[in-house]
Amino acid sequence: MKTHRQPASRAFTLIELLVVIVIIAILASLAATQIPKIIDDGNRMKVLKEVMELKSGIDAYHLDYNRFPIEPGSAGGNGEDTPEVLTDGTNPLVDALLGIPPATNGGTVLSPKRVQYSTFPTAKNDRHGLVGSTRPYKLNDMWGQPYRILLDTNGDNQVKNPDIQNTDPKISQNQAEHLAMKSAVYSSGKDKTPHTSDDITSWRQK
Repeated sequence: MKTHRQPASRAFTLIELLVVIVIIAILASLAATQIPKIIDDGNRMKVLKEVMELKSGIDAYHLDYNRFPIEPGSAGGNGEDTPEVLTDGTNPLVDALLGIPPATNGGTVLSPKRVQYSTFPTAKNDRHGLVGSTRPYKLNDMWGQPYRILLDTNGDNQVKNPDIQNTDPKISQNQAEHLAMKSAVYSSGKDKTPHTSDDITSWRQK
């Protein structure tokens, strides 16, 4: 008596196909959740690189001129450091690090040696790099926000520690009031709000 196994073979093939479809669906789901994280991590790495480029340029400028790339008289009062400096185009800090002259006649020449201390990309859609054609230049992070800079203008080899104001207790607790460095740079991160857990800093790179 003959037996016909073709239907069983077809059924097995359909089961295999269903298993493959389920596996593909699971992998697609995992990819959908991981891709945004991968993009965010990539953006953070780009911003961290620019944060460190800024700090390196500021420190090299200070070593060369024994002052910071800001207008004379910008130091804070009562022996305090100058208030937090932003790369928002309201000051010539970025221009000075690029080694270019003042934007207007009569402006303070902060880079008489014309040395370029930092290199920055040109921004796309006002993100990640130098913004616009007017000067002083703006420098934005990946989310269109300026970088924030603290400078030791009173000469005590330290700057205030922004982490003591961080809203994340894991970061703010047990923090020293000052950072033992002449300059510190940070981005407010994807949430565009300073002093939160996603800040990207030159002193705390995690």
